[in-house]
Amino acid sequence: MAPSREAPRPNPQVRRRVIETLVGASIALAAWIVVLGLRLPKRYNAPHWDLAWVGFDLALLVGLVATAWAAWKRRAVIVLFATVTATLLCADAWFDVTTARSTQLWVSVAQALLVELPFAAFLMFVVLRVLNFTKGTLWTDRSGDRPMSMWTVEFAHPSELQDRHDLPVGDGAEHAEVEDQDRPR
Repeated sequence: MAPSREAPRPNPQVRRRVIETLVGASIALAAWIVVLGLRLPKRYNAPHWDLAWVGFDLALLVGLVATAWAAWKRRAVIVLFATVTATLLCADAWFDVTTARSTQLWVSVAQALLVELPFAAFLMFVVLRVLNFTKGTLWTDRSGDRPMSMWTVEFAHPSELQDRHDLPVGDGAEHAEVEDQDRPR
């Protein structure tokens, strides 16, 4: 049995700064939303409307392709790609519906309810499945017990570690045996 080594703990100052930054950004955004709600005009003619939508849809395409690639290659980065793509799909549905002309509103609502939002939900389902699988195979405690839920798993960003020698080493090969056992034949 390998000697037990205490897990590295995050630097509390870095963690506190991250939390303070996020809370500050949340407060600033809430204030900005109030300002926008009071000052934005009901109508606005955007000179680059086509560029905005084509650029947005290109970002959505990149997200879909990246997510498909990650699924094909069985890469954990699918969590990032699928989350971003699901978020873009929700934003697409929102802006399609809220910017639709009254004559096209029903098309936008139907597209949002039948295509964009269900596909975003599917991508989040994929994310949850990958996270739950990962939780069970990689995020175990010292005694080998699995955490009860994703809410109990702690992690530290490498920049938060006190001692750089505590960083895990390896290219993921140590998990290949587990992955091979769970792969359908």
